[in-house]
Amino acid sequence: MSRLSAVKPAYWISGVLLVVAVVVPLLVPTYAKVDPHLWGFPFFYWYQLMWVFLSAILVSISYKLLRTEERRRRAAQGLGDPDAPDAAAGDAKEGGQ
Repeated sequence: MSRLSAVKPAYWISGVLLVVAVVVPLLVPTYAKVDPHLWGFPFFYWYQLMWVFLSAILVSISYKLLRTEERRRRAAQGLGDPDAPDAAAGDAKEGGQ
C-alpha cells in the first residue's frame, strides 16, 4: 500500500480548499474587466473583495477539518484531547512531583 493511500480525505479536502483560496484570485484574466458593476463598483473591485471573504471562509473550513482529524487521530492513539484544560494541569502536576 502506498503512503498516499494512507492520507486521510480531510487533508486532501483542506489542501484543495487552500489551493482554491490562493490560486483563483491570482488568475488575472478572470477579473480583468470593468463590467458588470455592483452597487456602482467595477467588477475588478468587488470581485477581489469577494475573494477576501471567500478565502477567509475556505481557510476556516480547512482549519476545522484538520482540527477534527487531529483530534480523531489523537483519540485513536490514546493521547487524549489537547484542548482539555485538565490535561495541561495534569501534566504540570506530574512534572512537579
